[in-house]
Amino acid sequence: MTSCSACSAQGTCVSAHRSTNEMYDRTRAMGLATIFDRYEAQQPQCGFGMQGVCCQLCSHGPCRITKKTDVAICGATADTIVARNLVRLAVHGTAAYTHHLEELARTIKATVAGKTPFKIGDEAKLREIASLVGLDAKKPAGELATALADIILAELRKGSDEPLALVNLLAPKTRLEAWQELGVVPGGVLSEIRDALTKSMTSIDTDPVDLLLTVVRLALAAGYMGLVGTITIQDILLGTPSLAQSEADLGIIDPETVNIVAHGHVPLVATAVIQASQDPEMLSLAKKAGAKGIRVYGSMCTGQELMQRSATSAKGFAGQLSNWLAQEYYVATGAVDLVMMDMNCSIPGLKTVADRFHTRLVSVDRIVRMAGVEDHVDYAPEKVAEQARELIKMAITAYKNRGQDIHIPPYKNPAVAGFGVETILGALGGSLDPLLDAVKKGSIKGIAAVVGCTNNRNGHDTRGLTIMRELIKNNVLVIAAGCMSSAAEIEGLMRPEAADQAGEGLRGICQALGIPPVLNFGSCVDIGRIGVAVTAIAGALGVDPAQLPVVASAPEYLEQKAVVDGVFAVAFGITTHLGPVPPVTGSELVTKILTQDIEGLTGAKFLVEEDPEKAAQAMLAVIDSKRQALGI
Repeated sequence: MTSCSACSAQGTCVSAHRSTNEMYDRTRAMGLATIFDRYEAQQPQCGFGMQGVCCQLCSHGPCRITKKTDVAICGATADTIVARNLVRLAVHGTAAYTHHLEELARTIKATVAGKTPFKIGDEAKLREIASLVGLDAKKPAGELATALADIILAELRKGSDEPLALVNLLAPKTRLEAWQELGVVPGGVLSEIRDALTKSMTSIDTDPVDLLLTVVRLALAAGYMGLVGTITIQDILLGTPSLAQSEADLGIIDPETVNIVAHGHVPLVATAVIQASQDPEMLSLAKKAGAKGIRVYGSMCTGQELMQRSATSAKGFAGQLSNWLAQEYYVATGAVDLVMMDMNCSIPGLKTVADRFHTRLVSVDRIVRMAGVEDHVDYAPEKVAEQARELIKMAITAYKNRGQDIHIPPYKNPAVAGFGVETILGALGGSLDPLLDAVKKGSIKGIAAVVGCTNNRNGHDTRGLTIMRELIKNNVLVIAAGCMSSAAEIEGLMRPEAADQAGEGLRGICQALGIPPVLNFGSCVDIGRIGVAVTAIAGALGVDPAQLPVVASAPEYLEQKAVVDGVFAVAFGITTHLGPVPPVTGSELVTKILTQDIEGLTGAKFLVEEDPEKAAQAMLAVIDSKRQALGI
């Protein structure tokens, strides 16, 4: 922990953001240990786990690979153990994305039946996708939506030997051919999860190469169902994102209102709560309690989902607080009355801080539970309208118990959200040609997706922001999604004025279009939206995605969903930078395949570099090599 420009006055620097540093000083002064303190207490961390060479699958173990013992008791090598552990991480990520998609499919059906407060938000997209999957697009919208939801549910449950329809329908032909040659075109997602879990049991699949191919199958299943499928169904239900102005950082918290935070990844309950928060009866209850109104704030990916639709279906949204690492600190302001925890990333430490204040924690998904939290309002599509009112009433009750110890850091920044293929086309006059021309001329050297989580090992957004700034300075247009979007919003990179920080070429394009140099594509699931954009650009140029001057970076990845996201990107042909070093270095074979050999199979590989400036330079080198190969 060192001093830097983001530190609070005479304070400690744990984050790239002044607000987090200021709140960290506050919690330390209160004697409240938070995530940065717990990280320090864990040092030094287990080297075997960091290299991925620990196995505890059977009662012989746990086994670990060392210089003294180069195989486990069963004879498994470091290569097998590392690859098997990677499969299990990918299974978790794929399962989580599948949960989100199934919730949406169920909600679509309930909405058509008139049992939810939602309505079909994008009928045009519904008819487009219905036609793509072979439905009669002229049928009534409700009938089409139900049929499409049934198709999605059936696709989830197909056998692993039945190729996923969305892969065949949406993947670039060149990609599909590469995947068929590798034998990694996935079947039904739940079947792929079952097979992968079985393979990664004790002494079933011990071939590290086959295990890595299993990871690719899982990533493609998650990519086309959990990412592309999810954003498509979510757009049909809640509306396709449109450009919206909002604000970000802890300074948006209003101390005079009932304050509800929507925290997680799935925006369904939060959308219903926002709708209910505008109800005269709910507003009257809040005012009787002494508040001037009700405000709903976003945290993590749920907030990004709300923000990008705040111009339409999420009216009443108050802005984005931060990414997952700040959850303890917004509670420690003393001005948050209720936190709705949906899937995922609600840390146990949140309860410790909430207990110090008046904040009520409520799980709003049947799979979310936290020790000591007794309030559960598990999302049910047919009940969500009443559940939303119940949650607001709980927040009003908590507001009445709010203490006087309130401290809200004054920092906030405006942000533009809602970018995607549709809004980019709108900004460009309906064609990708102006963007492609800018790339060909070199005004825009390339495109970089800087996505995913954040972590305190990498300094809470420090490395991600450094990479973004280095890239835009070198005329690379940055697209962000997930927790990296919050980082860019808070530091002002998602406002048009940030074009001043870009290189001359990119700055001119941004100023002409009135857009920021870092585009907010939304939540982590909206990485699928980036895949759709890359597919469209490759199609417009008539090339394979691996030929494009496009790179990706997950500079502060955290957990299992990020694993499948990264593998999906590399399988798609996009060279991807990772930080920190993933738990695979205990196997020379696995490390070599992921950082070298896989490029010969998919046209892309993983770049692993801890230094953010060196990482940016490596990504720029990839972009330059792609430009040279295309002759531009």
